[in-house]
Amino acid sequence: MSHARSGESGERIAVLDLDGTLAEGSVAAPFIEAMVAGGACDPAAGRAVLACISGYHGDAAGTAHASAAADAYDHIGRALAGAARTDVARAAAEAWPAARERIFPFAAELVGLLHGAGLRTVLISGSPYEIVRLAAAELGIGEAHGMRAEARRGRYTGVLETTPALPGGKRAALREATGGRPVDRRRSFAIGNSPSDAEAFEQVGLAVAFEPDPVLHGWALDRGWITADRQDVLAVCRDLVATHPILGRGLRAAGQR
Repeated sequence: MSHARSGESGERIAVLDLDGTLAEGSVAAPFIEAMVAGGACDPAAGRAVLACISGYHGDAAGTAHASAAADAYDHIGRALAGAARTDVARAAAEAWPAARERIFPFAAELVGLLHGAGLRTVLISGSPYEIVRLAAAELGIGEAHGMRAEARRGRYTGVLETTPALPGGKRAALREATGGRPVDRRRSFAIGNSPSDAEAFEQVGLAVAFEPDPVLHGWALDRGWITADRQDVLAVCRDLVATHPILGRGLRAAGQR
């Protein structure tokens, strides 16, 4: 991914994480539950995925993120092997009402704030794309990237093509999102809660660690990234944008229209 040099213009982008940031826990859980209940996937592998998700999000001490993600992805690949794409898409649609309930109340307003500041929003999540795209559509986020699985002749092979929660995964997703276009690094934004989100933080000038896990919290302290929680995140982001010499100008202009 290329960046605009000092003094040059470039694309202003806002990178948002989903699980644990815009949503409580994981939106993948109700999706996998729907696949198991509907017979769309291997049930034993599906239950193993759910155990991985529950173990990671329920561990306040901070399970190693990459290791937990790798285990979950391994089971997801097994669960999807041989599954029909139409059945998986149907499971995502059936799961969405329950997944929607996990979206934090502040999420839509945060997206609106970022749009008002002139930023193009991109949702990058480690969860399956089938459910991530529904969250993006619900929140008005312009582009969605998630875990993608290979499919041939209408059925999944069990091979995962993109794994955003693994090391290098969100960097690759961001590279795909920008398509090689210059990014105005100093005027771009990212928010997330886990170590994988640091890959986006390193590419922007404004980064917010939202209720970060212990690893990301330590990095935030070391690197000067702002931290926020569900009570103050909107106020923190409003202040961050409003006091920015360029983004604040865009926000004020949007408010005058």
